[in-house]
Amino acid sequence: MLIKNAFHRVLWLMASVGIIWFFSACNAKTDQHLSKEQQLQKLLAERDRINQEIESLRQSLPTTQKTATPVSVITLQPQVFKNYIEVQGHVDAQQNVNVNPEMSGIVTAIYVHVGQQVHKGQVLAQLDDKVVRQQLAQLQTQLEFARDLYQRQQNLWSQKIGTEVQLLQAKNNYENIQKQIDVIQSQLALYKMVSPIDGRVDEIDLKIGQAVSPGMSTIRVVNLHDLRVKAEIGENYITQVHQGDPVEVIFPDAQDTLHTRLSYVSNVIDPNSRAFQVEIKLPSNSIFKPNMMAVIRVVNYVNPRAIVVPINVVQQTESGNYVFIAEGNYARQVNVVIGKAYKDRVEIVSGLKPGDQLIINGYLDLEDHSPIQIVH
Repeated sequence: MLIKNAFHRVLWLMASVGIIWFFSACNAKTDQHLSKEQQLQKLLAERDRINQEIESLRQSLPTTQKTATPVSVITLQPQVFKNYIEVQGHVDAQQNVNVNPEMSGIVTAIYVHVGQQVHKGQVLAQLDDKVVRQQLAQLQTQLEFARDLYQRQQNLWSQKIGTEVQLLQAKNNYENIQKQIDVIQSQLALYKMVSPIDGRVDEIDLKIGQAVSPGMSTIRVVNLHDLRVKAEIGENYITQVHQGDPVEVIFPDAQDTLHTRLSYVSNVIDPNSRAFQVEIKLPSNSIFKPNMMAVIRVVNYVNPRAIVVPINVVQQTESGNYVFIAEGNYARQVNVVIGKAYKDRVEIVSGLKPGDQLIINGYLDLEDHSPIQIVH
């Protein structure tokens, strides 16, 4: 009986639509005096009334004809949505040096140990310079003799004794020996391994009695107060990344995240990698180590009041994208326009509004106006 009554109501509604169409056609000339805006509002009102009748009939049909699909929903609210450019980088010490020997020789002393704080100019190790010191001692003896001879020639010349040539020869010999001593003293300095920076001794690959030569890696000194994260970003983002942009630096191994800003953005594209370099200056922190891996996320888009949905609930067709929302005990298919996407979230530009109940589970079994049962 209920189905029969519903059927009669459907027939009545179809007849009503026909009558409305007939009268609309007959009154087309009558409505010509109305503005297009007024005509549109009249038609929209008529459509809403018909849609309400259709929904009323649908609600009156027996629900036993189709089992309600259990679904889960979330209520949409505006939220901050950020899109990121994500690249991998590493921690680099601006002052990370290998103190290499400048002369060949045998190590006679090591004055520092691993972990020790040193300052610029401090002697870290000593090479055997005995031969050079012997040469210096000989030259210093020769210098004393040459200086004494030069002074005697000056005294004789002041008394008009001797010749000017003898005085000049004595002076030249004295000055030559002085220059040789300066050279030997410069060579002696090369036998000392000196730190060029303030920092901490990070590694010592050196032993007393070991023979070394220029270019060998021996002692590493690192300044941990001047660390930076460096990375390369593809040139297609060159117009979207600027110095001072907000950035997140994630250190997976240290389980730490730093919120800061880009301190440097290169203006040159590397011809091989087709990328440009960015840097983030790090604060002094004992957990940051040179060559530590870091993930850099540069914010290149922010919407402070976005409608955001899980990307997996957006279904695609040739005619566009759509989602399902819950309206009462039924699912309604809603066409949407998507914007930016990041990881598992996507921004909805149009189609949804705050307060809509988005179906996030069970949507694959739905069609437009399918009966649903909301579960938690």
